[in-house]
Amino acid sequence: MDKVKVIASLLIAVGGVVGYYQLPQYLGQDVSILWRVGLLLVALVVAAVVALTSEYGSSFLEFAKGARIELRKMVWPTRQETTQTTIIVLILVVLVALFLWLIDMSVFEIIYDWLLGVED
Repeated sequence: MDKVKVIASLLIAVGGVVGYYQLPQYLGQDVSILWRVGLLLVALVVAAVVALTSEYGSSFLEFAKGARIELRKMVWPTRQETTQTTIIVLILVVLVALFLWLIDMSVFEIIYDWLLGVED
């Protein structure tokens, strides 16, 4: 029965999307965008309700509740810690970039001199 609910919810959602695009064709071009968006939103809400009544939906809700509880337990860094860490990362990125640039320049210079036959 759960698979039937999930398939029904998918069909309802697809029906809402199809209705969004096909409504002007059947009711005329003067159909307001608000009606089309309203139809789509109602179809998506109904599809979500049908999906959440299934076993898969209830297990998803339990997972979401557990994730929310775990998220509340997290200790977030302070603004000062975040700023200091960002500055350290930026400085290290610049230093590594300069180091690699110097290595590349010296290696390319050696290869360039070797290719042209220039001796020191």
